Amino acid sequence: MSSIDEAQRSATEAIASPGDWLTGAQRIGVWREARAADTNELDQKRRRALSPNAISGSHASTAELSAPAMEVVHRTASDPGRLTRSWAAEQIAALGEETYTELIGVTAIVTVIDRFQRAMGRPELPLPTPAAGEPTQVRPDDVGDIGAWVSQTVGPTTANVSRTLSLVPVTNQAWRQLVDTHYSHGAEFMNMQWDFPLSRPQAELVATRSTALNECFY
Repeated sequence: MSSIDEAQRSATEAIASPGDWLTGAQRIGVWREARAADTNELDQKRRRALSPNAISGSHASTAELSAPAMEVVHRTASDPGRLTRSWAAEQIAALGEETYTELIGVTAIVTVIDRFQRAMGRPELPLPTPAAGEPTQVRPDDVGDIGAWVSQTVGPTTANVSRTLSLVPVTNQAWRQLVDTHYSHGAEFMNMQWDFPLSRPQAELVATRSTALNECFY
């Protein structure tokens, strides 16, 4: 098994397990709705509109996810480049910033998994069975307002892009492992030269182009 396949297997198990503020069933519900955003009529109308706010309508709640949670997952999965701070503040007021952040993190993780499978010409992975148990519901002591949309680690720390999910450490651990393996081969990222099929400049070019196409803030 390749390191990427192993990382995806590990991330899949993590998503099926209780997280920071969401149960395993809720996290699998996020995965299901993130996939549905590809074909959801409301999502596609918003995506095609000059402004998503020009389209009326809302997503109904499901057994796993409330209506505000559905809004977060569908908007993040279908039109992430046009999310605004005012939109985020509205969702945070309804959900709490911890739950909001975890929804964003889980959506990002499952999107990476699904799009990688698609790019490789593989079928989507079957959704795993949720594991029993309760989320940790622990807010880290070292997070605060650093000017971001949600609380993040304060004081000397890693780059901003590496601490975006620091409010939800269980989810962040799964995210960082997935990113490190897909993008940088883990610890090899700090080496300016590496012995892989793509050279370091080529890897940076692909990452930069992908980031631009995805309209990533960072």
